[in-house]
Amino acid sequence: MKATLILAAGVLLCSGTAQTDTSLLARTKGRADAPVTVYEMADFQCPACRSFEQTNAAQVDSWVAAGTVKVLYRPVAFLDRASTTQYSTRALTAAAAVVSSPPSAFPAFHKLLFANQPVEGSAGLTDAQLVDFATQAGADAAAVRTALAERSYATWITTVTDEMSKAGYNSTPTVLLDGKQLTDWTPDKLASAVKQAAA
Repeated sequence: MKATLILAAGVLLCSGTAQTDTSLLARTKGRADAPVTVYEMADFQCPACRSFEQTNAAQVDSWVAAGTVKVLYRPVAFLDRASTTQYSTRALTAAAAVVSSPPSAFPAFHKLLFANQPVEGSAGLTDAQLVDFATQAGADAAAVRTALAERSYATWITTVTDEMSKAGYNSTPTVLLDGKQLTDWTPDKLASAVKQAAA
């Protein structure tokens, strides 16, 4: 049975802009015909999202490798107040620029940002560090540098982040399975939910 597993830090569905419509493949990993689709929506400044990533990434990656799950990343930026330099928005700006790179770049960048997540209340990673991590992930450094300098994706970031609240989700991370919220996303519970969805 095909099912949709939505993992959301906040949560939203992307706006209908051409930018997001044409970038879905670059924010997806796994086989297109995988029976379970995981939508992971996170703020790169969110400690709980980092915890979810660290706790579940290996398991999710194994499902992807087995062809059971495909992952679609839907990041948002709502924790600018948790840094002195609007880090959430800057990180998502860099991520949006990475989307125009080879499809493997975004998942790699996603992992790097959570592995190097700055402490809340700090200035966050610098733009130069974001460019460096994007380059490590396989993205074009010039494109990411330009996006950060020009704040190229500001309207899109505002739109997708506002949709989080409009969808009625205000805590992070929020996990939905077939539209029903899961209150426990520990590895065992997540595995049980995926197994049931894929049956």
